Amino acid sequence: MGLVLDLAIVAVTLIVIASLGLLAWTLAVGATRATAQGRERVAGMRAAIADAEARLGSGTDSHGGATTE
Repeated sequence: MGLVLDLAIVAVTLIVIASLGLLAWTLAVGATRATAQGRERVAGMRAAIADAEARLGSGTDSHGGATTE
């Protein structure tokens, strides 16, 4: 009877360790994907800002004032 209980405890322990390992792996993969998506969003926002600055800058002089053309 004692051997059966020992084997049951070992089995439960292995299941818990495997579950925690799977959880850690899932969180790591999710964090990596979230970081990549965040970087892509920042790059897109920077490109949009650069485009807007280029459009706004075409109608101003070097001091930011309107040109007299």
